[in-house]
Amino acid sequence: MDRKSEYIAFTNDTEVRRLAADEATRFLKEETQFQLGHLPTEQPHPYTEHFSTVVSQDAAEGVELLLQVDADIPAVARRTLLSPAYAHLVETIGTAVDGDRKICFSGCGSTGRLAMMLEEMWRQYWEDRAGAAPGEAARRGAAADSVLRKANQAVSIMTGGDRALIRAVENFEDFAGCGERQVADLGLESGDILIAITEGGETSSVIGTAEEGLRRGCEVFFVFNNPAGILTESVERSRRIIADPRVTVLDLFTGSMSLTGSTRMQATTMEMLVVGAALEEAFVRNEGKDVDTAYRLAQANCFAVLLHDLKTDTNLAAMGRLAQREADIYSRGGRITYLASRFLLDVFSDTTERSPTFMLPPFRPSDDTAAPDSWAFAKDPDRPSSQAWFDMLRRKPRGIDWTGEDYRNMGTSGNLELAPPSLGEEEIARYVIGNEPDASRSAVDPYLFLSITVGEAETAASDSAVLQIGPQRPAGNEVYHISLEFPESQILLWQHLAVKLVMNTVSTASMGIMGRIRGNWMVQLDPTNKKLIDRGSRIISHLSGIGYDEACYELHRSILARERFIAGGGQSTTSPVVDALDRLGVEG
Repeated sequence: MDRKSEYIAFTNDTEVRRLAADEATRFLKEETQFQLGHLPTEQPHPYTEHFSTVVSQDAAEGVELLLQVDADIPAVARRTLLSPAYAHLVETIGTAVDGDRKICFSGCGSTGRLAMMLEEMWRQYWEDRAGAAPGEAARRGAAADSVLRKANQAVSIMTGGDRALIRAVENFEDFAGCGERQVADLGLESGDILIAITEGGETSSVIGTAEEGLRRGCEVFFVFNNPAGILTESVERSRRIIADPRVTVLDLFTGSMSLTGSTRMQATTMEMLVVGAALEEAFVRNEGKDVDTAYRLAQANCFAVLLHDLKTDTNLAAMGRLAQREADIYSRGGRITYLASRFLLDVFSDTTERSPTFMLPPFRPSDDTAAPDSWAFAKDPDRPSSQAWFDMLRRKPRGIDWTGEDYRNMGTSGNLELAPPSLGEEEIARYVIGNEPDASRSAVDPYLFLSITVGEAETAASDSAVLQIGPQRPAGNEVYHISLEFPESQILLWQHLAVKLVMNTVSTASMGIMGRIRGNWMVQLDPTNKKLIDRGSRIISHLSGIGYDEACYELHRSILARERFIAGGGQSTTSPVVDALDRLGVEG
């Protein structure tokens, strides 16, 4: 029996069918708080209904479609930046700037990576003021001078710890207790500031950080991208935190995502813009400069200009060419390695997210030769890994070393307490992100090394293709130039936003070209948590025409069959969602 026939046999197995029915019934009855199809961020955007068809025919046109959805952001940004809640956010950040309060940014997945980036922006501002190198404040600690010491007031929480920057941590986001414990581990106290950021407003682990912050007397902000009214009506954990009078709520809802449910895109962009602008304003005030309504409107307008400039014909063509190039390399079994120094954290944020979103092999530790190579990876060409990790974060990576008993006390279930994942600093160090030789990245043909440079100061690594985001086109044989001018920013906010928009758009377009998206549904997702099981069920229901309950059963049937297939030595490279669609006769 060939491998495909063996897998099909598992899906038809009587025991698999029975267990799938039981698991689906349990999910439908017991996990109603994770059935989120009513939320706008989980619904398809009308602009991109035919995205997969358009991008497969013309990559530049597909890129333009994605960026059209980002045009929903500026109007909401203007309204938000003039709101009392935003003014309170700026004033509260200002108290940390003026005093010694800790400021903690909390998130999960793409917002967790944003939280780490916001901490890095805070640290960068103070280290620049002190004329210090990246990470100097963390190296010197209490011995740092008064300006440099300010950098260490910022911390961040990524659900699952810093290892989740490079590889998603399964199941953590389902449990508020995980977020609560991470706040406790950081030792936040009364008077500290916690800014909890969740794309959809319902992530349990992030809500857990907010609730633990309240218990500890912190000033808490809750930032999200769905209408607060819908969340409070239908999701009890969201209602609990939104309705708490001690919490300052920033509802940044802009509409559906360009790729259905892919909140790494517009939702996280909006959150980076708003919280980043608040940081920027607090620092501007710290320098004694006047800030008024016109200043805030100018911040929102800067994003509108950035988006307008990204959509010029030449920029669309460059992004389209790069998306096509990446798709061609991947489709032929090749590898891409991004090279970046100053914006390595930004590049990691996009590259990591492709694994669960599009069912791609995750980043592989350097000492693991059995796992498949990741299609894309990111490295610092200028520094060894130990220094690259420190300089990228401007501090030592924060690991998690919880025991099975810790997980039980946090109220988790399943494998977390039975087999605690390895998430400590030693595990993070297994990922070689520096300039050490790595033959695996060029062991297959084709392969591409792509230097990502931003602005005028950075230079590309030698013997690589170049993605240059900035005003000047560099010399070279293979250059993708995104021509942009950046407004002044103490924290390089507009550069960070530009890198995010370009990387998100190109990576999504390349997956569309490869057929890993249908319409604007990301069918190749890996259903590793309750939210993704719900999304996978809705994708199957929408594309096949069957009911949600039946789709949930079909998804669990595929999940269980795949588990047995892999346990028997098989390899699966497609999502259980696609397996179910194929079984139901839905054409790609």
